[in-house]
Amino acid sequence: MEKISIKIILTLVTTWAALGVKGQAFTGVDDLGRILPQFSEVGPQKKGKQIGLFYFLWQGDDGSPTSAHQWDLDKLYQYSPEVFQDFYHPGWGGGASGAGKYYFWGEPIYGYYRGDDYWVHLKNIQLLTDAEVDFLVIDATNRLTYFKQCDALMKAMDAVRKQGKTPPKIVFYTNTASGEAMQEIYKNFYGPQAISNYPDNWYYLEGKPLIIGLSKEAAGRDYESFFTIRESQWPNEAEKVNGWPWIEFQRPQRVYKNKSGQKEIINVSAAQHPNLDASMGGSAFYGKSGNWGRSFHKGSPGNPSKDIYYGYNIQEQWDFALSQDVPFIFITGWNEWIAGKWSRADENKHHAHFVDQANPEYSRDIEPSWTADLKDTYYLQMIANIRRYKGTNPPLYVNKDGSPQKSINWKDITPLYTDFTGDVLHRSHPGAQSEPKIIYENKTGRNDFKVLKLAASSKDLSFYVQTVDKISTKSGRDWMTLWLNIDESYLSGWNGYDFRVVNGDQLQRYVNGSWKDVTTVRCEILDNEMIVTISYEKLGLSVEGASIEFKWSDNMQKDDPLDWYLNGDTAPGGRLNLTVKIK
Repeated sequence: MEKISIKIILTLVTTWAALGVKGQAFTGVDDLGRILPQFSEVGPQKKGKQIGLFYFLWQGDDGSPTSAHQWDLDKLYQYSPEVFQDFYHPGWGGGASGAGKYYFWGEPIYGYYRGDDYWVHLKNIQLLTDAEVDFLVIDATNRLTYFKQCDALMKAMDAVRKQGKTPPKIVFYTNTASGEAMQEIYKNFYGPQAISNYPDNWYYLEGKPLIIGLSKEAAGRDYESFFTIRESQWPNEAEKVNGWPWIEFQRPQRVYKNKSGQKEIINVSAAQHPNLDASMGGSAFYGKSGNWGRSFHKGSPGNPSKDIYYGYNIQEQWDFALSQDVPFIFITGWNEWIAGKWSRADENKHHAHFVDQANPEYSRDIEPSWTADLKDTYYLQMIANIRRYKGTNPPLYVNKDGSPQKSINWKDITPLYTDFTGDVLHRSHPGAQSEPKIIYENKTGRNDFKVLKLAASSKDLSFYVQTVDKISTKSGRDWMTLWLNIDESYLSGWNGYDFRVVNGDQLQRYVNGSWKDVTTVRCEILDNEMIVTISYEKLGLSVEGASIEFKWSDNMQKDDPLDWYLNGDTAPGGRLNLTVKIK
């Protein structure tokens, strides 16, 4: 469709982000009222700033088998705390027979997923692309390299890259039997006979694909000169030249230098376990001190019942990391989720030993979660800090033209945003649960958003959306919904949205805790294009200097912003919005 007869003034859209490229100045707010910093606060994009994020693939793997019947430590501790006082208590479920079964500390927003679930990886790659993460660091530190899971992840990366986006690339982190692990990784993913060969996904440093491991174990192997190798760096080891740390057990964190003596990298993590004897489980379940949960800051454990949501621990590290002006920041982590149940040989032999993850406070995942109302606050906090580190692009502007009324040639209007496509893919995949087995299904994907545009006249605003395929038939209030924040405040409306347009032409306003019909607006649909036109007057906006924040969603299943991470499609994704100033 090239021309649609809508009587408004032809508008020229001026924007730096014609295709929704990296650096999009998204706006948004979390449940705590923390607003994403904008250009006026963080300045323009800075060169030479790179973000790595620890990413895990071991959920439901044969090498880390999920406990049968019971697999969520937070729920188990809430409802059956007595289980934790008896290593062989039947309440442990599949882990009652002894050591070696794995438990989730809580529930990810995508359910207790398996590491080879392409649907989950695609969702995550979109989130991390929006967050401007540059590379994912795959945990292969325990020798396992997770071929099937890596292949699914790299297919998701490749799918997003082919859309013209800039998704994170991939780096492997090895340690145990590092030489053997790097050999296997080279053979399967990088070498001339690689089975899973996605060279566009490789992250390069110093002109070669980067891998992390023990360089001395690479000596004489056929991949030695293929990779740039940085050294695996444990927090209780002496500082290594070229060391890349995945966590730190001191404050402030160490800044690691490369072989040229230049400051290169620093780590930030959501929580830490410097008391290795107790580890995370000792602090979560048995009152042991010396570990630093999510609430830890200024040398104090804080008050987890209130502080856990704010990420004070990782923010304290971010503040220091930002002051160091290093080219790399390594974040731990996105989605580790599980921990093995191990035995103790000391006087606490009845206790279970969980090392890296245990409960909401003593865990370090940033991926959104249903548990303990953590929701997506750590994800939005991460976006905010990455923006402070890298800078961002200026706001979006749309020019209001004063020419005579005429129809709009939407083909000539520059897109404000190009959305991810292919994300209405239906899900049907086994979860990590071993018994009972669970299949996760999601068939809510319907209209796949592609392009968003906006045109302004002296009277109206016209919101244009294009989908990949023909727009479905109207079907309820969750069909093709336009969300509007018109007062530059997140304190009013529903999560900041003052108005929405449902069913194509029904304008509603959020008043006294519910949505109320206001009036009908003009809506036109032709094949895969839809335009909603609303007057400034109906929105209560001034014609001069108007600013409007908006997003689109389709097939939302419940009135919860977290639903935008899961169901139907949303543009932009999750809680992110576009804010446009009218000139």
